[in-house]
Amino acid sequence: MVLIGPRQVNSLAKTTVTLFRVANLSPGMVTGVAEHVQRRTGAYWRDLAFGRLAPALFFSLFLARQLILLWGGIQGLRQPGDLLFVGQQLLALAYFTLLVVLYAVRLPQRGTDHRLAVIVIAFSGTFAAIGASFLPGGTRRPELVVVADILATAGLAYSVWGLAYLRRSFSIIPEARRLVTGGPYSLSRHPVYLGEIATAIGINLATGGWLSALAIVYFVACELLRIRWEERILAQTFPNEYSDYARRVPRYLPNPFSRH
Repeated sequence: MVLIGPRQVNSLAKTTVTLFRVANLSPGMVTGVAEHVQRRTGAYWRDLAFGRLAPALFFSLFLARQLILLWGGIQGLRQPGDLLFVGQQLLALAYFTLLVVLYAVRLPQRGTDHRLAVIVIAFSGTFAAIGASFLPGGTRRPELVVVADILATAGLAYSVWGLAYLRRSFSIIPEARRLVTGGPYSLSRHPVYLGEIATAIGINLATGGWLSALAIVYFVACELLRIRWEERILAQTFPNEYSDYARRVPRYLPNPFSRH
């Protein structure tokens, strides 16, 4: 025997009414709901495939490369100066690990600029920075090795710090998810871009040729354009908060004396 109390009777009555209403939906309403679900499902799978998995898998290749470089650097430790190289590889490993993870778990966008020119410049600039050190024509300049290593290491550290605060709001294309103002973002409005520029210059300073220099110049120009486009999206998405933030914090170089 099943005993049903007053609460269960009330819940059963509500369920019956709900089922009755669903059963009396017109065919047009049912079709509309189905089409809406299908559209959302399609957008979900497109975002999962091209907005999360594809970039995460792409940067996973560089993550694997950094693991190999780090292991080789640890095995090749011979003198104190080699520790700087190992530290640089550890930071690079952290950088690419964050890219993979953040792309996979990032928040839904609240504002974006998906013009073709914006997409092409954003991705081509990123590839220019990554590929600059692989271009031919470079010569080794021993007198610049220490300066280059320090600059690249500092840039990587600043980029990793910025990504650690940006977290699930990261993107390559200018997009708005949430307004981040803490940590390095309280010193300048674009710490990840600043760190990436310093890293790209440092990596190529002691070994790059004129092709690498052109690639870095193109990368910096793309970063400056991305900054402008990103600020416009953020201002549109967070009109009150971002205008106040932009008044307090400089755009490019860190200012430890800015009003928080």
